[in-house]
Amino acid sequence: MFFDNDTISFNLLDVLELKQKNVNIHNSKRNFDALSFRLKADTVLKSRTGVFQMGDSYVSFVPSNLDYSRVSKIDELIVIHFEFINCNARDIEFFKPKYPETFQSLFTSILECWNHKEVGYKYKCSAIFNEILAMCYSENYKPKPINSKIKNSVDYLLKHYNDCDLSIKAIAEQSFMSEVYFRKLFKEDYGISPQKYIIHLRIQCAKELISTGYYSLKEIALMSGYTDYKYFSTEFKKQVGISPSDYVYNYK
Repeated sequence: MFFDNDTISFNLLDVLELKQKNVNIHNSKRNFDALSFRLKADTVLKSRTGVFQMGDSYVSFVPSNLDYSRVSKIDELIVIHFEFINCNARDIEFFKPKYPETFQSLFTSILECWNHKEVGYKYKCSAIFNEILAMCYSENYKPKPINSKIKNSVDYLLKHYNDCDLSIKAIAEQSFMSEVYFRKLFKEDYGISPQKYIIHLRIQCAKELISTGYYSLKEIALMSGYTDYKYFSTEFKKQVGISPSDYVYNYK
């Protein structure tokens, strides 16, 4: 599922605004993914698995290489074309956000940034796109009950994720089980490996520390659980889409 994924890596390709009427189009094998915000719409998307009706303020995702049709009396939208690096979503997904004004503002901002093409615009657009993805994830997030067998381990992970010497073995030991069995149960509950979850928590921590403006990036790396700054920078870019230094620049 696209909107359930909180560890997306991507390459931005294009940002467009479309204003169309009386559309009846069939798309086949497009080699890019698309995330859209509909400003004004009476639109139906049809794929082999279903029919999806969308109106004003809907957010929709269409994966690459999907055969689908679009029928609209009116379809005014801002669409972001990109390619996934680490996600295998297979079908159309959509939702109507609780806070459409926030989504409209973000989509408008990324469109303006892309069209103006000022120095560093791709980095700035990537930062805005990450905000959009974070909003999509937040609006669709449904917490799952933690398996009681691994609760002690999960509690320990959440308290110690930024310890530089934290190991999966030490986490698993909190629930008196093997590392292999813990990994299995954790992935069943969270959909990702415990190591990837730790990386996610560490990068979120780093972003929050950057926002304070009190620390150097090397200090932030260490406080987030990384003794090797180069490794921290690599993981940060995978998660956020831009380097820590570029993130600092865009945040300011």
